[in-house]
Amino acid sequence: MGELEESFPEASKNKGPNWKGQSRALKMCHWCTKKQEPGVKPFQACSRCKQVIYCSKECQVKSWPFHKAPCKMAAEARKATANNPELTQQVANFKKWHAHHVELLKQAAVCALDLGNTPSNADNHVVCIGFDEKPDASALPAEERYMPADGFTLTLDEAKEMLTQRGGTSAVQLLDAGRPNHEFMKKKGGLGIMTLLLLAHGTCDITTIVLPSAKTAKLMQEANDWGDGWLECMAFVLARGPM
Repeated sequence: MGELEESFPEASKNKGPNWKGQSRALKMCHWCTKKQEPGVKPFQACSRCKQVIYCSKECQVKSWPFHKAPCKMAAEARKATANNPELTQQVANFKKWHAHHVELLKQAAVCALDLGNTPSNADNHVVCIGFDEKPDASALPAEERYMPADGFTLTLDEAKEMLTQRGGTSAVQLLDAGRPNHEFMKKKGGLGIMTLLLLAHGTCDITTIVLPSAKTAKLMQEANDWGDGWLECMAFVLARGPM
């Protein structure tokens, strides 16, 4: 388990930008989701992957069984791009972008898999979405840089086959390692964890979102069901402005 280290200032011991996961980008504890308050000691980042932050050592210890596999993969991916500063920056930009659109991605996943009506789809499917960077991305805020280009759902077996063809053996292992986390969140009353395969800059960023309960998923679709046009609806929301 990596030690905790100061998550700020921005520069880390590694050259190049940090790759921030959802918790670090949104400044909340990766385990308990407590928000970091202004003017107090900042939460500390996992020293191994540097992508997540914790409000305490206790939260890191509780999180470790679920964070261990993605932590290892994130550290290896960051090391693999160390000699490619352009790609390193692109990945950092993309991670920061999708960390700011968790609720939008959740709505897309619920509708794409029709979880309000078929909640069992959460147990054996993933959602894959490809993104293009806007031509004027460098002049835009972080949360406005990308637009969806294509998207589809896959069974877990199909996702593993696709990742294997891309040479992602460790990525396949990550899917398997995420199952205990999925079951853990189901026991807490939700539909579990949804794995998202987010494609941009020739890379596949594997991230997860916590799904709502079956009741909440149904309410989400009753209020705003994107149906088969979920990708187009997602693009419309992004074009209109941050969700």
